[in-house]
Amino acid sequence: MDVKEVVKVIDDLVFAKEGRWLEKAEKIVIEAAWLDLDYKEIAENVPCNFDFLQRRVAPKLWVLLTGILGNGEKVTKKRLRRILEEQMLDLGSGISDQAPTGLAVIGGHLPNVSKFYGRTPEMSMLKELVTQERCVALIGQPGIGKSALIAKLIEVMRVASVEFDGFIWKSVSSSPLLPELLADLLKLLADSENQKLDLPDSTQDKALMFFEQLQLRRYLVVLDSAEALLQGDRNTDSNPYGNKYADYGGFFRSIIEKQHQSCVVLTSREPFIDITRLQHKGQPARSMRVEGLVGKEALLILQTKGLTDEDKWGDLVEIYRGNPLSLEMVAKRIKNFFGGSVEKFLKYKTTLMTDMFQESLEKMFKSNGRLTALEKDILIYLAEAPTVFPVDSIPFNQLLKQLKEKQKNSLTTTEIIEALEALDERSLIEQKISAEKEILLTLQPQVRKYISMHTSKEYRDGFQSAKSA
Repeated sequence: MDVKEVVKVIDDLVFAKEGRWLEKAEKIVIEAAWLDLDYKEIAENVPCNFDFLQRRVAPKLWVLLTGILGNGEKVTKKRLRRILEEQMLDLGSGISDQAPTGLAVIGGHLPNVSKFYGRTPEMSMLKELVTQERCVALIGQPGIGKSALIAKLIEVMRVASVEFDGFIWKSVSSSPLLPELLADLLKLLADSENQKLDLPDSTQDKALMFFEQLQLRRYLVVLDSAEALLQGDRNTDSNPYGNKYADYGGFFRSIIEKQHQSCVVLTSREPFIDITRLQHKGQPARSMRVEGLVGKEALLILQTKGLTDEDKWGDLVEIYRGNPLSLEMVAKRIKNFFGGSVEKFLKYKTTLMTDMFQESLEKMFKSNGRLTALEKDILIYLAEAPTVFPVDSIPFNQLLKQLKEKQKNSLTTTEIIEALEALDERSLIEQKISAEKEILLTLQPQVRKYISMHTSKEYRDGFQSAKSA
């Protein structure tokens, strides 16, 4: 096995047991042990001195790995390779050039997480949630890393964890009806056990059979791109799933309320309000919002792309709010069209959008989409704020006044607040607090760019007239 693969395997094992990743110096010690190198030899090519590695790092590391890998035997520099290879044999993967795979993932393939940056607090929190709750909704904007986060956790847990007996990954981006999804899940489970499946006709009986499987064994089930199941018209329908998909509401409620030790994870660009309500009632369900990368974790993405003007990288991270997919996209275009110079790109004061981000906003803005008329009004108004106000953030009180004037006071303050909360839950608006302790509202640059491109002149003129009145 390649030494980098060894370090990755041990890194995953340490995270699964301790909730933290290996430090750089610890990885260096593991490399030395695996390659049977003296600490002095490896210290010559790394930014750590011999004494630090041998006396400070190694002793604590061997104690840590003894608890994780030792199985009653003390792990040392000389014993590490043999002990790990024996662990690999126990996992059934043999001594080969492949890393141990552990439990199989049933269904679709996990997203590629070979380039996974940071997220240690989120990983720790998510691990705790999936082992304690029956349903977890991962919410965040397109490209933020929801699927990568749960995929990385599964990659770690399938090798090192005993919490689950199996893992299921199923994309629901095609908006399957509940009977279709249940049939697919039951077939996957039957095939994994080499069992013949006698599928019942009714949706209720299929659901009961699926719940029995969740009770028999402890599964972690991921339904990826679950926003595709939210088909209700939020202007007219209180049911977030719509008529055609209404039975999903009862299905998820049963997952949360029935007794079992499995967990169903939904990744979604939109919140599941029914799951949030059950959470507030003390049921074993949680929503977790995934935010952008910050600090050195975000800068690592740009570092791998060979960009220049490192002092400007922070500006790029701020504009794209640490969204990993957006940073990958803009870094590639800066490399291709600006010779890798971030400073040259920033001089053009333009904002680029990923196809995924634009497609998501287009779906939301469709006439039968997932935004209410009032939410669209607020977004469009905030997008035009720089042409109406001297800054790109406007006070909440000013927004309240302008919206009420436009709607001739037919709107209540409660309706506007609820609309703002819904937009915040969808990561479409941002809030700041001024020096005067006043709430200011603004948009992310990518959201502002999209809305400005799709805003009619008549709408802008309407708000200008309201401001002048």
